[in-house]
Amino acid sequence: MKLTGLNHITVNVKNLEESKVFYEEIFGLEQCGYIDMGDHTLTYYQLPQGVLLELIDYENKVQAASHRETDTGIYRHLCLEADSLEELNRRCVEKGVPVRSAPAYVEKLGRHNMLLVDPAGVEIEVFLAE
Repeated sequence: MKLTGLNHITVNVKNLEESKVFYEEIFGLEQCGYIDMGDHTLTYYQLPQGVLLELIDYENKVQAASHRETDTGIYRHLCLEADSLEELNRRCVEKGVPVRSAPAYVEKLGRHNMLLVDPAGVEIEVFLAE
């Protein structure tokens, strides 16, 4: 057995409309699918390289426990690449999106990156595309 690819990344949303606006206005994504599963819906966005972003909106939401970035045994973040971190940072500032770390060069990584937070509280790291 060998892995052949990454199919999708899932985010359980707090507010579907806020999340849709975030992913559309901040990252310029377009919705490419929607499925009503009865007790929850799946909203899809196309990411690069054939990967999908899946937003799950449950009818009966349970408030997530808070966690810190140094907690162990948790899913920490997803990392995307973009051709302009300055443009992404500008969009975040204009839209009031929390930026945890402004665009900067990280010597030990040898990359420019930034960290922001989506409306569901998911941390997203963005590398400057090389």
